[in-house]
Amino acid sequence: MEKLFVGLICLLAVAVHAQDSLYVYKADGVMLQGKPTQKTRLQKGALLLKDTRVELQPGASIIAINKAGELFKAADPGVYTQPMLLKRKTQNYPGNLSVNYFKFIWSELVGATKAKVQIGGVFRGNMLMRFPDDSTYIAGTTLHLEWDTVAATSPMFIFIKNTETEEYLKMAADGSMLMLYSHPFFSEGSTYQWSVTDEAFPNLNNLQFYTFTLITKEAYILKKEELLSQLQNPNLKTLSRREIETWLCARYNLCN
Repeated sequence: MEKLFVGLICLLAVAVHAQDSLYVYKADGVMLQGKPTQKTRLQKGALLLKDTRVELQPGASIIAINKAGELFKAADPGVYTQPMLLKRKTQNYPGNLSVNYFKFIWSELVGATKAKVQIGGVFRGNMLMRFPDDSTYIAGTTLHLEWDTVAATSPMFIFIKNTETEEYLKMAADGSMLMLYSHPFFSEGSTYQWSVTDEAFPNLNNLQFYTFTLITKEAYILKKEELLSQLQNPNLKTLSRREIETWLCARYNLCN
């Protein structure tokens, strides 16, 4: 009887925790959490509890999700508590993604927290590169780069290396993203390393690089079918094809 009572208490605690908690789905710019003297940078995938305090610096924004797949967004500089974020519910779902998709992502993040494991595309430490993540496969030659900025007004410098020819492509960009359409530097079947810094002329040997490989659409389809057959995840049936592809990119670094 005592064991049953303890078990009921544990189940109730888990239910309350699940109902109140938020997870960070998207974190742009510099966000800090913790006490004034012990602040750490907030990352995508972080758990936000009632006593969590999040500081958004200028240019930063956050999207958090709850168990119901609802989104909560803040983009103004300042300090936010979890109850404050809960008052900022938004109906604007990014990329035509549905409530079911964010329910699915929330359940994955809960599972990762309980198991104390990392989900691909979630925890990245102090690295500035956000996309493509390390060891990513990308279908086609259109390249979408995203990174965290060091300062809102400073240009960032992107260095991309062809691992076979060892040639470098250097670009400067304001903001935190860049799109490259059919750039002659890139070709399907080739592997590249990329890094981003606020230094115009850094020592390249001191930079940390992420690797990505460009593959054909046909190769992408084969890899996707093989991966899905291995996973056998029944919850994927609640998602659309586009949502599954979005999840495969975020979770397994297989991007279309």
